[in-house]
Amino acid sequence: MHSIRTFCTFTLTAMAVAVCAVPGSVSAIETAVVETAPLPGASVTVIGANGTITVSVAELESIGLLRVTTNSPWEKGQLVFEGILFRDFLKKVGLDDAKAVLVRAKDNYTQTIPREDWTDGPLLLATRQDGKPLNLRTQGPVRLVYPLLDHPEYDTEVHKDRWVWTITSVEHAQ
Repeated sequence: MHSIRTFCTFTLTAMAVAVCAVPGSVSAIETAVVETAPLPGASVTVIGANGTITVSVAELESIGLLRVTTNSPWEKGQLVFEGILFRDFLKKVGLDDAKAVLVRAKDNYTQTIPREDWTDGPLLLATRQDGKPLNLRTQGPVRLVYPLLDHPEYDTEVHKDRWVWTITSVEHAQ
């Protein structure tokens, strides 16, 4: 009984977060249910004021997966991604008070993501696409997704550059 109650509470909380992602707006982000395990060994390194930690994709997904359908500036058609809200990730790792964070990809591509991006809208730290774990071919194991269909204000050249994939680390921006 306890596990059913926990599941129901978690599901309702995740749904409330999805609907209330941005005050005053309704978003098409919805709770996601997936049946495959995340990629083993996939992780993100977090560099903060108190040192460096590694967060596995499994730990990220334990926060609760959400699903968003959006266009991508780099791929054709509408894509379906699953992951966690970027702001929830930053809260989990203690970077939620940062004015900006630096996101680094496997190829050392970096982008500074300002606080207003994750507080004004529901950025997704995606770990899956169409229910399947992201891998190098699908620009994973972790990528940052801006929900362009629901938030057309993110459909700018500046924000397009902030779609970082194959993320290896996130750190407090200097």
